[in-house]
Amino acid sequence: MSFKSVLPPSTKRPRPRKPSRSRQFSYALRENFSLSTWLLLGALLQSIVLFIVPRLYATLPLILVLGTRVVNTMAITLGWKKNPYLDEALLYRVSPQIPDEDGNFHPESSEEKVVVFLLGAKSNHPLGIFAPNFKIVGDSLMSMISDLNQGAPDNGFYGGSSWTNQYKNDATEFLFLSYWRSTEDIHKFAYSPLHHETWDWWNKTLDQNDHIGINHEIFEVDRKHWEAIYVNFQPTLLGATTYLRKGDKMIGGTVNDQWISPLIDARRGKLRSSAGRLGRDLGQLYDKYQLAPGATREEA
Repeated sequence: MSFKSVLPPSTKRPRPRKPSRSRQFSYALRENFSLSTWLLLGALLQSIVLFIVPRLYATLPLILVLGTRVVNTMAITLGWKKNPYLDEALLYRVSPQIPDEDGNFHPESSEEKVVVFLLGAKSNHPLGIFAPNFKIVGDSLMSMISDLNQGAPDNGFYGGSSWTNQYKNDATEFLFLSYWRSTEDIHKFAYSPLHHETWDWWNKTLDQNDHIGINHEIFEVDRKHWEAIYVNFQPTLLGATTYLRKGDKMIGGTVNDQWISPLIDARRGKLRSSAGRLGRDLGQLYDKYQLAPGATREEA
């Protein structure tokens, strides 16, 4: 029996679960400068306000906002208020499985290979995202992601997520982590007009961009050599990708194309253990690590 997604299908490809552009910019701006810089800016602003308005009126908004946040945190912690951080979280074990080219799940786990493509950029400059030419890099990346989403599934792009990392010199590194059908599909993307245009710009302005770092990594993982598990998580990483299940004429009507999630219930059966998710013999694992078949220990 093949697997079945825990999330309902959609007639249109679901949009990536990410904040709005304004919230993304707000986050990038917050991470762009050190904590001490933001504290100093806040102190300067508060000092200016104290010169203009009476002390009570200057501090009252700060007390109200901070007090509201403290009360809200306590209410969630004590269970008096619904925890918004759990919105859309699947409060059980789920594991992603990649369907075949028609969007049908295999009866066995980890039957499709997957290619992981990491594309990164970094501004080694005190102005961070406001450094010269860095906006061009960021806008180009956003355009390419939009183009990939529109071209799926024909271009082999399964989906991706954006991440950030803080380096020791306070420079923020941006990473787009994506999943693909094959390395060949990535190469087709690399030689597409949009990416080629960006690459031409980069080569022509190379002497102006010493402060901008770019990188990429590609990992092609064969079938039976990958697995994943999520517990109490919203769809993320490979679990946030989507796949087209092609429609077909059926008796009594027509089934339309549907976009499906790869997430499968992993609370029981072969997806409960790491060996099972890899499509391997669980008995060999028990023998190697001296675990009894009925043991309650889980391989999450």
